[in-house]
Amino acid sequence: MSEEDVDPRRLQQDLDRIKDAMGIAERYEGAPEQWLLFGALVAVGSAISQVLLFERAAGFWYPVVWLGLFGASGVVLSRRYDYSYGPGANEPNVGFQILVVYFGSFATQFVARPFLAELGYLAENAFVLGLVAVMLGLGYLVAGETLKAYRIRARDRYALHAGGVVLLVVGVAIPNVDVLHTWGYAAFGASYVVYAAASYWVLTRP
Repeated sequence: MSEEDVDPRRLQQDLDRIKDAMGIAERYEGAPEQWLLFGALVAVGSAISQVLLFERAAGFWYPVVWLGLFGASGVVLSRRYDYSYGPGANEPNVGFQILVVYFGSFATQFVARPFLAELGYLAENAFVLGLVAVMLGLGYLVAGETLKAYRIRARDRYALHAGGVVLLVVGVAIPNVDVLHTWGYAAFGASYVVYAAASYWVLTRP
C-alpha cells in the first residue's frame, strides 16, 4: 500500500481504538502494585489508629500517623514511578485530585470543630474518620472519571469508581453504626484491604 492510499482519519480512529483498549497496568509502570501498597499502608495505619483509639490518645496523633505513613512512602516511590497518570503537563493530575479532596476533609473538620465540643471521644473520632472516608471516596470517583481523558479502558476506571463507592458506604456507616464508633478503623482498614486486592486482580487481567 502506498502512502497515498493511507486514510489519515481511519488511521487515527484505529489508534484511538488501540488506546481505548489499554489498561492502567499497560500505560503506567507499577500502577497496579500501588493498590496493594496502599492497601498495606491503610492496614498499618488503621491498626495503629485502632490502638490509639483504645488508649484515648490525643487527636493530633491520628494525622501524624497517616500523613507520616503516606508521606514517607510517597517520597520513596515518587523516585521510582510517575504518579501523574497523564502523558503531559497539560492534562489533569489524577493523584493531585485525590489529595486535594482528601486534604479538604481537614478543612471541613476545622469548620465543624465548634460544633463538636459536646461529642464524646468515640463519637468525635467516628465523625472525623467518616468524613475522611467520604471525602476520599469522592476523590476516587472524580479520579476514575478523569481517566477518560487518558483513554483508559472502562474496566480499569471502574476500579476507582468501585473504591469511591466502598469508601462512601464505609464513611457513612462509621458515624451511624454504634459499634463502628469503637471499631471504625478496623472496619475501614479491612474494607480497603479487600478493595485493594480486588482492584489489583482487575488491573492485572489482560
